[in-house]
Amino acid sequence: MIKINMIPLHGIDIENIGHIALGQSQTELIHLLGQPAEHSDAVQLYYDQYELRIDLNQNKSIEFIEFINGPYPEKTKLSIYGVDPFQIDANNLIQLLTEKNNGHVDLSEADYCFTFLNISVGIWRQYTEQDVMENITEMKKNNQYLENQDWLLVDLDKAKHFWTIGLGEKNYYHDSE
Repeated sequence: MIKINMIPLHGIDIENIGHIALGQSQTELIHLLGQPAEHSDAVQLYYDQYELRIDLNQNKSIEFIEFINGPYPEKTKLSIYGVDPFQIDANNLIQLLTEKNNGHVDLSEADYCFTFLNISVGIWRQYTEQDVMENITEMKKNNQYLENQDWLLVDLDKAKHFWTIGLGEKNYYHDSE
């Protein structure tokens, strides 16, 4: 597994590769990581081997880095403030990032998405444990639980964590409230 340390407002350190800085040019990025696996109009670059997406601004500089294979990355081991954001319980991650943010958190899409404005970090998941428990209750009521039990239990475990985490340049996130 490739170890990657996330440093809010600065960038990421990739083991045996080096530092990728927010604000760094696309040319410098490609020099370090090579050509992306795919790209979208050269504003979004995907690096499958690092399980991340990088967004470029109009000047072709890095403005956002997002890890998109949570909560079960296959190739990378992430760290932010000393913890793996995909392995720590969702509530504990929210608490840690809230403390480090030391200011207003955008809760407009809570419990699925939180943005920590002072540190320009965002986390996202598609559903919560409560959502899955409601599905389980409904399926039990309709006698559909046993045939769906395996994937429901996987979803229940997955819902305990966030699925993406991204860091942006200062003021990347704007308050939605």
